[in-house]
Amino acid sequence: MDGIGIQTVDRDALPISPGELVTSLVLFVLLAHAFAVRPGLFVDQLVGGLVYGLILVLVALGLSIILGLLGVVNFAHGAFFMMGAYLTFQVLNVWGLPFWATLFVVPVVVGLVGIVIERGVLQFVYDEDPLIGLLATFGIALMIDEATRAIWGGSPLSVTTPQILDSSIGIGVTTIARMRLFSVLVSVVVIVAVYLLIERTDFGLSVRAGVLDREMAEFVGVNIPLRFVVMFFIGAAIAGLGGVLRGAELGMDLGMGNQFIILAFVVVVVGGVGSLFGSVVSGILIGEATFLTPLVLRTLSETTNVEALNVSGIGGLMPFLVMIVVLLVRPRGLFGQEGFME
Repeated sequence: MDGIGIQTVDRDALPISPGELVTSLVLFVLLAHAFAVRPGLFVDQLVGGLVYGLILVLVALGLSIILGLLGVVNFAHGAFFMMGAYLTFQVLNVWGLPFWATLFVVPVVVGLVGIVIERGVLQFVYDEDPLIGLLATFGIALMIDEATRAIWGGSPLSVTTPQILDSSIGIGVTTIARMRLFSVLVSVVVIVAVYLLIERTDFGLSVRAGVLDREMAEFVGVNIPLRFVVMFFIGAAIAGLGGVLRGAELGMDLGMGNQFIILAFVVVVVGGVGSLFGSVVSGILIGEATFLTPLVLRTLSETTNVEALNVSGIGGLMPFLVMIVVLLVRPRGLFGQEGFME
């Protein structure tokens, strides 16, 4: 209630608008049409979009944690993702360790590299102009790219996954690769673990308290610098794990870091800066839009005989089109709000 007794209405709390309802119905009809025309391909794309979206979430989670905690736009985060993929090749093909070891060894190594970068460079730019941090992390990303080229060369590489993951499961209309299902499982476990760490532990509570009022948190004895280092380690390690899953499925190349860091920024912006839940929803939304939109338009074009509907390359544009639409409607993103992970 305000000072004269008039209740303030929160637009975000209102029921769905007629326009949003019509849009939802149209999308449902288009998706149902695509499924009816090509059910097997639709399920393939649906699963592919989910896997792609969850990999984006893993990269964006670390980026969101670092941005929300430290206020640094970490352009080197994509390099952590790429490093995770190439270290997978190192662990499997050079060191000869089993694939399951990469799920633990690689994230730890990438996380330790993240700590070195945070302690060696980023801690000195926290209170500076954000542009300085952006330029510093951009320079670090270039250094990691060139170091990767020097160690593993410029040609794309690939690894062999265990036999249990190198097969498919039939689900009636199509088959799904076990590696994709494994990526979904690992991603979900990581997302849930990060949520529980931030929201359900004393450590997470102290971290959020430090973000909201660092001086007061340190006054009551909370070691904020140590907690920030730990969270930076976790953010880098999650990106490294995403690189493991992506590299194991599709291989690794020098351009993957730059590609995914741009998309990760899109995910964070669409979901809302500082919102872990927003990053999860945004990543899955963008992944599904990227994979399903070309199929929907192709099937609609075939049904209506309107060739113009089959837009070439529309999948690659979808993350940015989604971002434009969301920001026009909600400039702060889907779940953006004040504070850290509220």
